[in-house]
Amino acid sequence: MRNAALHIAGLVMGTANTVRHRRRGYVTPRPFSASDVDRTIRHALEVVDRLQEHGAIDWTGKRVLEVGPGSDLSTGAVILARGAESYRAVDLFDNRAQADPALYGELGRRLGARVDLARLQFTLATFPGLREVDGAYDLIVSNATLEHVEDVGGLFASLRRLAAPGARMVHHVDGQTHMRWIKDLDPLNILRYSDVTYARLLDFPGAPNRLRAEDYVEAARASGWGEATIVPDVRADAGYLERTRLARRFRDSSTLELLTFTLVAGG
Repeated sequence: MRNAALHIAGLVMGTANTVRHRRRGYVTPRPFSASDVDRTIRHALEVVDRLQEHGAIDWTGKRVLEVGPGSDLSTGAVILARGAESYRAVDLFDNRAQADPALYGELGRRLGARVDLARLQFTLATFPGLREVDGAYDLIVSNATLEHVEDVGGLFASLRRLAAPGARMVHHVDGQTHMRWIKDLDPLNILRYSDVTYARLLDFPGAPNRLRAEDYVEAARASGWGEATIVPDVRADAGYLERTRLARRFRDSSTLELLTFTLVAGG
């Protein structure tokens, strides 16, 4: 009964999301308002802290490329404040206008130095080729972005082209459904549906690609990134996994329990 109810609820909410995103594009990448300056700053600090911890990153002197920064470049300001030489963000959508006018002033106050907006570089690019982007980067990072990329292997190949010798990439991935209240009750809801159903009713540019951790590792290695590892983050409860009915192709995933995780590759 519970499986059937959550299956139907996911379809109804997901179809509504699909109609909205197909019409407007994926322009609301975060679950909180861009006008909430305090929450935005806390989010940026949390993102950079997690990337730094999971990837054992020293930002000092690094040329950093961030993929999919969201509605502002506050993560870039934090990365530069921690010693990076340069920062550039790249995205399929340009959502920077959503940033609150007070954001960078308040962020600078908390960081202890004015945010130099000229150093927060941004390139609007097509995925997965990124042909609009040039340069060489020592660190390539992202947060909750890769799960929205349809051709992850193609993107990794493009990032390899932009990688300086010895470069590393550190990507935090949210492998859960992104529908608000369903996420709390049924984090793997998007894995309940067949490929045909998902493509017809739930897919849109930027929709979750439903890849699991092992898929990202395989794509990184196949794209020339050498050794790739997964740093686990949030795990699903064993009882939830036992009682949840997923589409057949996901049932044998070796990393199904990993709801969020970080891919670390290269070096």
